[in-house]
Amino acid sequence: MQNNHLISIVGAGPGDPELLTIRALRRIEEANVILYDALHGDEILELAAPVCRKIYAGKHYQDGQHQTERQDNIHRQLKEFALAGNKVVRLKAGDPFIFGRGAEELEFCLSEGLQVEVVPGITAGLAAATCFHIPVTLRGVNSMALFYTGHKRDGGFDDIEVVASVLNTHAPVMVYMGLKSLAYLSDELRNRGVSPEIPLQIVSRVGHPDQQIFTTNLGEVAEFLTRNDPPMPSMIILGSHARKLG
Repeated sequence: MQNNHLISIVGAGPGDPELLTIRALRRIEEANVILYDALHGDEILELAAPVCRKIYAGKHYQDGQHQTERQDNIHRQLKEFALAGNKVVRLKAGDPFIFGRGAEELEFCLSEGLQVEVVPGITAGLAAATCFHIPVTLRGVNSMALFYTGHKRDGGFDDIEVVASVLNTHAPVMVYMGLKSLAYLSDELRNRGVSPEIPLQIVSRVGHPDQQIFTTNLGEVAEFLTRNDPPMPSMIILGSHARKLG
């Protein structure tokens, strides 16, 4: 398929170049400009042409950036580089539409009349579960899963009652960006009737040679984190059946 799009919002997956989609690889190889997020390693950026201009546009935990200004600047750059005739790749970790602000960037491009496409990527929650043989759904046991952000806002967690209800159906919850607030999240869930015995997996640096998994349960997570320091980025998988197979 020929790339007639000036802007491609591309999901880079969890960071392993071998987990890129074929279309994502092609867009990276064709790009004149790449605006990239805080990717996990440099291997994917090394797939771009030597003449490709690579511009960091991401964020790290508590890096002090004003997020509205940062996003406005990304929008401005997308428009300027595209109107100058470049093939622009907006490269985002995981999937652009799962906690990636890809929808905001797509809406901006459409509102400005820019040629744009979105290329899906493997999101970290599914990559973490699959790489470590943790079933997301089980026939006859659970028929859904929940993606959830572990960010605290205004001193609490959004939709915490819903999360507790999902866990009580035996379905798994995959928590993004929640390692720093995990002990507080555990307290909130147990206060809402979720069993402290529910298994909890922390998957660090999924898709990389040094990926690793830490196993505990909801009631012991605070003590666990005083003795262990899982590397970031980390995915958290909670659920009655959130155990490795085999």
